Amino acid sequence: MLSACQTATAPKWWEVPGTQPTARGPAPSGTFDPTAQPRQGAEIPPWDPSQPTTVQQPDAQVKAEQWMTQYDPRGGIQAARVGLLLPLTGRASKVGQEIMNAAQLALFDFAGPRYELLPYDTKSTPEGAVQAAQYAISDGVSIIIGPLLSQSAKAISPFLQAANVNALAFTNDSTAASENVFVLGVRPEEEVERIINFAALQGSTRFALLTPADEYGIRVRAAFEKAVAANGAEVSKIVQFLAGSDDLPAMIRSMADYDERRQELQKQKRALQGKSDALSRKALERLKLLQTVGDVDFDALLVAAGGSTLQTIAANLPYFDVDPKKVRMLGTSLWDANWVHAEPALLGGWFAAPSAKNKTDFVQQFKAAYGHAPHPLATLAYDSIALSAVLAKENGEADYSRETLTDPAGFLGRNGIFRLHPWGLAERGLAVMQVQSKDFREISPAPNSFAPAIN
Repeated sequence: MLSACQTATAPKWWEVPGTQPTARGPAPSGTFDPTAQPRQGAEIPPWDPSQPTTVQQPDAQVKAEQWMTQYDPRGGIQAARVGLLLPLTGRASKVGQEIMNAAQLALFDFAGPRYELLPYDTKSTPEGAVQAAQYAISDGVSIIIGPLLSQSAKAISPFLQAANVNALAFTNDSTAASENVFVLGVRPEEEVERIINFAALQGSTRFALLTPADEYGIRVRAAFEKAVAANGAEVSKIVQFLAGSDDLPAMIRSMADYDERRQELQKQKRALQGKSDALSRKALERLKLLQTVGDVDFDALLVAAGGSTLQTIAANLPYFDVDPKKVRMLGTSLWDANWVHAEPALLGGWFAAPSAKNKTDFVQQFKAAYGHAPHPLATLAYDSIALSAVLAKENGEADYSRETLTDPAGFLGRNGIFRLHPWGLAERGLAVMQVQSKDFREISPAPNSFAPAIN
């Protein structure tokens, strides 16, 4: 993962071709120096035998060299020190181990002899993350990779700012971004913007939303309303539900205007009953095959949910006569699961997610090394470790300044292209996938550069 700008040779897999366009996005709040140098790794000073000691020894120089060899893990050689904050214990320890596995692969692929990765256990708590960050800063790291959880990233921010150390956090919570914390995760706001923009280009004009009434759903709703308005389209319905609520089927029923459409069907059937002409009898036979008459008042439905909740929604949509042939089903990367192919209501639907093309080799490499498919966050861990290793020089120096990290040309990783903005958010190039019976088909490729399109 290395920034690329106007190179004359063919770019490698981690390089992003193109120019350096102006980074887009909201203006950051507050002011800070984007070119501030990161904290430099503290070197352990060698023993100076010329200084008086309690007990003078004739072989002081030999003793000094022995001391350096025994107690200085770098042997007196300067090295780029990178702290890895991850939950090795506690409720998120399984994910933490997956991050560690991916980090080891990146080390094998990119790290030089003067690159050091120091892991610290956050214990899956904000308090543990603060302690881990303090240890890392005391050990002289020049950048921190992690932590995993949003609250942990927020908790360590003041300590990073005081030490002038930047962090690449794995969370996708935009509220965790700060002057020294970059949110590296794939944010739902980006996915919503991508899928709404694509659906609008394909002719959808009336949008509805189904999403949980939690922090994720709040962020999805705000992005949904903004994206629909930006495309000059109409917000038809927004339904937010409590996770695990038994009221979800009833809410879908209401969203689909099922009772009103059902009553209209019964009304038309009563009007035709008793009529003996062939046209009326034919119309009545046709109505007997229907659940309702009339269409719902939206032509695209964004279902921002996954897991068992998405399964419940997928089962209830056809039950309440929401026809996927008339309503375009839309989703986020939460749809990226093998069981989705077996849901008739979701077949043909579209969702936004990182392209699978760049991570195919990584998935195979991970399976070969550890015997199972990687966790979705493993690619973030691999990319961030690779980035820190590539930015480390052969002499052990490293440039982890905000100016370098926020290169507008961006980087290419296993999740596709991304770039970091000065206000702490990552911008990613996402693809649009279509659900098919056996796999997902990429119907709108992810961009390969942040350079503006030329018509």
